[in-house]
Amino acid sequence: MNKLAWITCGAFAFACGGGDDPMMDDPRWENARLEIVGSAAVNLQWDDRTELVVRYLDQDDAPIEDAPIDWAIEGSDGGSRLAALQSYTDLNGTARIGLTAGMMNTTFGVVVTPPADGDPVRVDVAVSDTAIGSITVVMSYAGARELASFEARLFDGEACSGLDPSDLPDELRSVPASSLSERPAFAGVAPGSTYTVAVLARNARTQLSAFGCTDLVVVAAGNDTEVDVTLRDRALPPDFVGVWDLDNEFDFGGALPPSVEDLVNVIGELADDDVTDIDGNPDFETTDLDGDGYAPEYGVDPGAFVTDIAMRQTCDWECVGSEDFGECSVGHRLGDIGAIYEEAFNSWDGAQSRFFGGCAAWEVVKTTFQNEINSRAPATFNAAWLQLAADLSNAITNAQITSRLTISPSAGNEFEVPIEHELLEMRVPFRPLAGGSMVATFALTDAGFTSIPATETSTVDGTTLIIPDHSFDMNWGQLALYIYREVLLPGVFGVESTGELIAGWVDCSRIAMWLHDEIERLFVFSPVSESELRGYCMDGLASVGTLLENEIAARIDTPGTLTLRGTALGTDIDEATGRVDMLANGMWEGTFTEDVMMRDLTGTFTGVRAP
Repeated sequence: MNKLAWITCGAFAFACGGGDDPMMDDPRWENARLEIVGSAAVNLQWDDRTELVVRYLDQDDAPIEDAPIDWAIEGSDGGSRLAALQSYTDLNGTARIGLTAGMMNTTFGVVVTPPADGDPVRVDVAVSDTAIGSITVVMSYAGARELASFEARLFDGEACSGLDPSDLPDELRSVPASSLSERPAFAGVAPGSTYTVAVLARNARTQLSAFGCTDLVVVAAGNDTEVDVTLRDRALPPDFVGVWDLDNEFDFGGALPPSVEDLVNVIGELADDDVTDIDGNPDFETTDLDGDGYAPEYGVDPGAFVTDIAMRQTCDWECVGSEDFGECSVGHRLGDIGAIYEEAFNSWDGAQSRFFGGCAAWEVVKTTFQNEINSRAPATFNAAWLQLAADLSNAITNAQITSRLTISPSAGNEFEVPIEHELLEMRVPFRPLAGGSMVATFALTDAGFTSIPATETSTVDGTTLIIPDHSFDMNWGQLALYIYREVLLPGVFGVESTGELIAGWVDCSRIAMWLHDEIERLFVFSPVSESELRGYCMDGLASVGTLLENEIAARIDTPGTLTLRGTALGTDIDEATGRVDMLANGMWEGTFTEDVMMRDLTGTFTGVRAP
């Protein structure tokens, strides 16, 4: 910008630019810095005039010519005014602007901003009709921390020994600075000898990292007093910001959500000798109905269970006439065929054979069939099956779940931290049929939980992270069914379905032969072949898993909720940054709900930073 243009701009006190605008992407501006020439504190009498000067230097401290520099008044100007709002640097990298004081006592700042989003500097200005002085702060720091911002505060009558950096009294003035080399200044300070200057330095997380203080500062009218302030490291509040992998263990106090309890009970039907069924009704498996001293009358599950399913392929018992074979609306619980022994099978209305003599044949062969199934099942089946149900219960009541806790930087309050918590994976310990123990791990997304995040604001108390109530939508039954199908069946028995499991130890050829022989014995001839009977048997076995799992699915689809709150101790804290590297002694408490049921839970967790 030529000299004539600059004089014209200054004379008429309006903003104007150079004759040739510099390129907005001038490479010299990258990492350049602006510095104040002279004092950062300016005192003016009413209607006084002065010139403010700054210098613009590149990263090698060489002056930058022809760069646009913006000027602006910050605060109440009291009638004071700048000669222009923009000027350009000269050969020496200096830019100047005229400032005329108003006719009112006031203090304000003049903010000077370089191009390309560079860091601004600030000149502190005071206008007064009485004699005043100023203070310029010279900061020093010998520590190793990365300090990102500084704030000088001016007090009157305070002793440094009585100041708590985290709870300072109200100051007379405060002036910011963006680097240690800046010299924040206070203009318009009344003469006196009891002033105190304190400097607070913060890191990039806005945490108070260093503090310095100088008291008994003397200010004389018309003079600028330089005050040296040495910054020393402060104990940092713990920095929990980051992404944490949590390893959680929840204790449901032995209580199961109703849907999971139903699932466990239905599974237990294959090896259940209890006196009552899951609905509290008498269980005929333990009753001596004919008084012969033998109970149960018809063997124990799984024989009763499979017999029940197989019979439905050839004889609609306890069904209405219009229903298809294998479907009974009136029916009974799976595996419970006690009614056959309670009254004569043929006396039931609506009982119908798929073929001539089918129902009568089952009347004769049913007990033999059940006993055969029980005898051919593996010797360890009942124990292993009951163990499967126990492992399923344990997977829920003592749930082992990993989660991810994301802690975001706070918006100006280092003791309140926004969090997002997401459940990720579940571990299920189980005992295979072959012996020993194993642990299966699966992603909760595989079990149908596509995303389970919860967002809240946590607080920090000393080195303790306090996590408030937050809730997850949980379908407990859906989760338990996934564990049953995808973890326990293949893990314990090495099969993919209940039907496949039972089909492995039921000899349909032998059963077909029995039925065929009994039909011929009772009715002289059999209208159905052994091969057809074998097909009915195989159809029945194929239906076992489907019917069982349909029964389960009908009971478990109930929405539920997991609500948590917890605390954890931050450990392995870096003294230089306050960064917390471990979460220890994590404790959960909360509730789990399903429908109208609500139960308390507890838990523990540890946390490590995610890689």
